[in-house]
Parts: sequence; structure tokens; C-alpha cells
Amino acid sequence: QKPTINSHVDVSISRKANIPKFAIEYLPRSLRMLRVHGRPLTILARRLRNTNFRPALVSPTTTRTFSDQNDDSVKKGSESHTGLIENESMWWKVRPTSGNEVAGPKNIPSRAEQVRCLKNGSRQNPYDILIIGGGATGSGIALDAATRDGDLKVACIERGDFGSETSSRSTKLIWAGIKYLATASAGLLSRNLFISPIQTINDFYDEFKMISSCHRERKWMIEKQEHLTNWIPIVVPFTKWIVWPPPFGHWLFSLFPVLAPAVFKFYDGMSGFACPPSYSIGKKKAGKLFPQINDKDLKYAAVFYEVQHNDARTNIAIAMTAAEKGAHISNYVEMIGAIFDEKKKVVGVRALDVIAGDEFEIFTKNLVFAGGPFTDSLRGLENEANDKDIKPAVRGAAGTHIVLPGYYSPNKMGLLDYNTTDGRFLFFVPWENHTLVGTTDIKSNPSTAPTPTENEIQWILKECETYLSKDLLVRRSDVLSAWKGWRPLAVDPNAPPGAPVSRDHIISTNPQT
Repeated sequence: QKPTINSHVDVSISRKANIPKFAIEYLPRSLRMLRVHGRPLTILARRLRNTNFRPALVSPTTTRTFSDQNDDSVKKGSESHTGLIENESMWWKVRPTSGNEVAGPKNIPSRAEQVRCLKNGSRQNPYDILIIGGGATGSGIALDAATRDGDLKVACIERGDFGSETSSRSTKLIWAGIKYLATASAGLLSRNLFISPIQTINDFYDEFKMISSCHRERKWMIEKQEHLTNWIPIVVPFTKWIVWPPPFGHWLFSLFPVLAPAVFKFYDGMSGFACPPSYSIGKKKAGKLFPQINDKDLKYAAVFYEVQHNDARTNIAIAMTAAEKGAHISNYVEMIGAIFDEKKKVVGVRALDVIAGDEFEIFTKNLVFAGGPFTDSLRGLENEANDKDIKPAVRGAAGTHIVLPGYYSPNKMGLLDYNTTDGRFLFFVPWENHTLVGTTDIKSNPSTAPTPTENEIQWILKECETYLSKDLLVRRSDVLSAWKGWRPLAVDPNAPPGAPVSRDHIISTNPQT
């Protein structure tokens, strides 16, 4: 959200202000036409080019001073450059601060304040819960704990930016699990139903329960977070009435082109028909709605709806809400070790302020690892006081996405390839005036800020050619960016022998620590 530019803004500019030449040349037209004290901004900028420039936002109702920190020419009563104007209607502005400390948004403590709070804890006054990891899961746990009855003291630390790993590397969809519905059905209708019927039915029930939970979450997000989410129609083209080899390795799915309209209606019903209704379109209509589609052998297309969101912004919104509710939460604070008592129970962590380079201790009654694919490395720090090796809790799978120019897809419609050459789903969705395509799924060990391999990028490009018009040449040079992230596939390392495998989330307690 950007402030509205008022052409009658009254601005005072210190003679020490400076606007570089390149900044003038690339000013947007709306700013080039802005007049300050009756003079064009570009003229004022040229006159002030050769000194130190320190910008600040402008309030339509307040005179501001652009000044250097040691500028003695600042008018008495004007605001300091170190903070932005307090204005109830402009929530993005921050409070004035002193020194070099960067202030936090209104009603939310700054990062420096959060770190000071984290450092002020003691063994006698510990936190009730400390979460390691500030992704969507970790921030969500912090928000959950901070809003529960009992006034819990909550802390959460993240070693990098909020959402810098898995929580910003998705397909930007809050999808309700159409693929999981298919795999669950394939498992139920397999020969295992006759070999071990109880186990097969239980597995199907667990999977179905997880899909129902996805539908509830998707419905909640679109209803409560309208500023972060939107419905997006996704077209599924069918070029054959019978698909062979069948998707998901089950003969029933060879009939998916015939069954798709009924399957998507059932999918709508799982969310109580809260989503826009799915529908089917013919070859001609599909060509109009999705001009980039290859309609040469197209029989028809089914259209269903999923929710699209900005995953990183969702993560940050959760973290900021947790801070607003009283949680002490900070990025660029890394756990570097655990603190144990005489019984080898964890009572806190040794932390590093990555920005300042300071090491300090955080004491807590309960420690939660929400490190996603990096959870096992955190568990290794916890295991320092124990001799036996830890069992893996996460099986990482890497997924690659690429970004193509916007003309590869319509502005408001995506596409799903449900039967790629290796059996994975491939989404093709509009995103920020570009086209986002993904994802791959390769088992591997997680790493920070990984680079996608050329083989994965080429595989995605080759799959794109399947459903795109032959008039649209898919080129390697059209790949504007690519990223790779890990999805954590969780298992419970502390489950007793014979315990069922959860296909939903995992909450595992270490009895030793």
C-alpha cells in the first residue's frame, strides 16, 4: 500500500539535500509533474544535487524537513529525519527513534526492542515457550501461543528473513489437495483393500481427513484474509478421452477425462461449495479464455478454483500479528546451541544476533523446533548432551519454480498439467504480471538459498510445450528467474514401535530433553 501523492504538498528542503542525477532521469512521470512550492520537483532536484541527501515520506498535512543528521539548519518544530510522521490514517509509517535504530511499524516494537526483550530473560524468569524458526509454521505457533488464555510468555527467533526459505518458495496457491484426493482414492481402490482392508481404510481416512482440513483452512483464509488472497480459476485441458498409461498408476484414472466434471464437483462440495463452482468448457470457449492453449487435439477443458496468495507476505503478516499480540519475535537471530540443566533437560538456547554479532542466552520452559526441512539440524544441537544418534524427523523434497513473461498465460486464469512425464502435477499460473510454472519434486538434502539445476529448468520448459500453442515458442532465454525450495515431509522419530504414520502434521516430543 503506497501513500497517495498530493500535488499540493508543502515541503521544506534543507540546502544540504541531494538528489543524484540518475534519480532525476528515472523519476516516474507522476513525480516529474509534482510541484513543490510552485516549482517542478526536477528543477529543485538539480539545484540540490551536490550534497548529502536523506529522504523521508511526506505528510499531506505536515511540513517535513529533508536533512542530514548533523544539519543545524533544520527549522525548530520540524520533525527529525530518524522517524516518520505519526498519523493514524497512515499505518505504514514508523515512530521517531534516536540514533541509528530503525523503528518498528505502529503498535509493534522494533527489532532492536525485540532483541533487548529476548536478552533480558533469565533462568529464574524464563519464557513459557520459545519457537525456533520464523516461517509460516513457526510464526503461526507464536501467534497461537500469544493469543491463548493464561498470558503465556512467547518468543520466536528466525535465523534469516521471515519466509526466506520454504514459506516463500511455493506455487503461491493455498490448494485444498486435489492430488491428495486422487492418491488417496488410488490407495483405497488398490489390491491392498483385500490384503489388509483395515489398514487401507485407515490410511484413506487419514488422508481424507487431511484434505478436509485443507479445505477448511482455504475457506478460512479467503474469508478472513481478503487482502492477502483471491480465487483463481485453473483450466485442466483434455486431449484424449482415455489416458494411458493411467495417472497415479491406477486404471481408474485412465477415465479421468470422462470423470473430471463429477470429480471437481465433489471437490467443490468438500468445502461446502464455498468456492466458485467448477464448470466445463468446449474447445472454442477454451481458446477464448486461454488463447495460449494448444487446441489442436483439445476435446474439452474442466475449470476448477483454488486460492492464490502471496506466501511471503502471508508469513510476514502472521509474524507481525504475533508481535502485536505480545510475542517477542525477531529475525536474524540464530540458535547456535542448547542450554541443559543437571538432568540434561533443555532449559534454554544460546543465540546469536546475526546483525550485531552478539551472543546471548534465552531461557524457556518449552522449546519448539519449527525449522521445516532444517529441523533435523536443530535437533542435532539439542542432542549435544546425549550420545545416541538422532533418527531423522524430516525427509526433504526439493521443488523448482521458474518465472516466464506474462504473455505465457492469461491475467486471471491458470492451467494444471495433471499427467506430466514423471507423474507430478505442474501448475501454470499468472503471478505479478508474469507467469509462474512449477514444481518439480526431487528427494535431496536441504540447503539455504539453493540454485535450481539446469536439468530441472529444462524439464519444466519441455512440459510447458505440451499444452501451449505451437505458435508460442518456449525458449530458455524467456526464463526470467528460478528458485528452489524444500518441502518438509515429516515423520515422528519418537513414535513407539507400531504407531500409525501420520499423513497430516507431526507434533513430536523428545522424552530425553
